[in-house]
Amino acid sequence: GDGHSAAGRAKAMTRSIVLLGGGIDSLGIIARAREMGLRTIVVDHDPSGPGLARADVPLVASCYDPDETLEMLYHERPDALLCAGTDAPHVMAAVAQAYGLVGPTQQTAELSRDKLGQALCLKAHGITTPRLAKIGEALALAPGQWAVIKPIDSRGGRGVLRFGGDLKGERLDLAPLIQESCALSPTGRAISQEWVDGVQLSTESLIQGGRILWTSFAERNYDRLEEFAPHVIEDGSDMPPAIPSYYENDYEEKTNRSLQACVEAIGLENGTLKGDVVWTGSEAVIIEVATRLSGGSFCSQMTPMCWGVDFVGMAIRIALGETIYPGEIRPYLRGHVCQRFYFPPGKMITCHPDRGPSVITRGKTREEARERARKELEAMHDK
Repeated sequence: GDGHSAAGRAKAMTRSIVLLGGGIDSLGIIARAREMGLRTIVVDHDPSGPGLARADVPLVASCYDPDETLEMLYHERPDALLCAGTDAPHVMAAVAQAYGLVGPTQQTAELSRDKLGQALCLKAHGITTPRLAKIGEALALAPGQWAVIKPIDSRGGRGVLRFGGDLKGERLDLAPLIQESCALSPTGRAISQEWVDGVQLSTESLIQGGRILWTSFAERNYDRLEEFAPHVIEDGSDMPPAIPSYYENDYEEKTNRSLQACVEAIGLENGTLKGDVVWTGSEAVIIEVATRLSGGSFCSQMTPMCWGVDFVGMAIRIALGETIYPGEIRPYLRGHVCQRFYFPPGKMITCHPDRGPSVITRGKTREEARERARKELEAMHDK
């Protein structure tokens, strides 16, 4: 049979990785896995997904459905798996359990996906999080304070709506916002969280043996909040963040301490942790964390361009059960990196997938990187 042929022997010798998600965010992750000599098995429900076209083994199935995914993997013996920019840790947990691979436990996966369960868990572990209310409960806001409503279990900014501000004691009719947010939750549930003022950060950490090896930080750009209100739409980010660090008040050290507490609270042993964090100037407030690789080219393009760290390659090695030694991660600032999105004129933007493509530029300074991004977007618009 196949096992005796040259092709069969090659297949047996080549290690395989399952990547959950074949959308645009998966492309950089698939490319890196292939460069590392791995056979890529990509799972996505959309037959026209760009990632499926690049996969060695494209599997058309919902990467959010554990039974469907496991059924399609029936003939495979994968050596590793990752969420490629998708929020499917529960499927990752099911596949990891079925094949004895590195991955989150079901409990960790649930805490990663369920924003209410996670917020309560982090709070119980003494981690600073925003004030929280379940929908149906009142979140008392002072004049000038803002809050967000968001689905308990969605992603990509879907159904994340900001409200509040200068209410002057008026009662805001939240019914339409609640309805919109709940409609975008697979389970029809939403929560309300206080909007914390400060520097909005995206973080991504490599985790091995329950410890953070290294974290990449970017400053999220919310310059267009008013334009797309009440939807909370991010227009890319800048790396590294423009936050002054003092010996007693180092934002990286303090944020890493909070993220390490999150790793322990949700019980993540090996993998990656994506974080949404606000730096208030004195402390890190954890908005939410997720046990997956980020989308939007954060891990696959921005981090290597800025710091020279092969983040995706290291995440793949952790997924394969290999050991990464701390001395291997040697970040050095290669340049400032700016990402900005193209917003198609006249298009209604209600979530991140509605944005157009992004440009990612590098410069000697933050300003130079931003100026390059502006020029590239102008050229895109002129086309």
